[in-house]
Amino acid sequence: MLDINEAKKMVGYCGAFCGDCGMYKGRIYAMVAQELLEIIKSAGYSDWLPKAVQLDFNYDDFIKGLEYFSQENSSCYCQEPCKQGGGAPCKIKSCAKERGIEICYECKDFACEHFSWLLEKYPNKLLDYEQFEKLGFEGWLKLRIKRGEKGYAAITQKYYSRAKK
Repeated sequence: MLDINEAKKMVGYCGAFCGDCGMYKGRIYAMVAQELLEIIKSAGYSDWLPKAVQLDFNYDDFIKGLEYFSQENSSCYCQEPCKQGGGAPCKIKSCAKERGIEICYECKDFACEHFSWLLEKYPNKLLDYEQFEKLGFEGWLKLRIKRGEKGYAAITQKYYSRAKK
């Protein structure tokens, strides 16, 4: 199990946890792309598909994109937790730093305008906040660690049996 102090470094200000993020170092997304690429290549699609049917997309560009997403070190995946310089710049990060909090869930103004777009896009973040309130930071984090080690991807809310730890 991931050490709790190391895991704390992997918690974004918004409550995202790299350990159960499918994007972090391509943990799940790269694996899924690799498997799809393997299936397509094994089926020999490149030999017959573009010739047999009128495709409404560029097959070579599709394969190129899939190869890009299948690389764990691709620039489309975070390679470092946001607190260590990774992730996209956002208002949540700067706001939390100004307030001196580790995670928005600790803020007396939760959920403010900086966080509202996340709730609109990912309504399950409210359940995440409720778990944080109920379990406390360490209890909440232990739950997230366990889920991540079992292959959970927070964004899809599914478990992937071959996810990297």
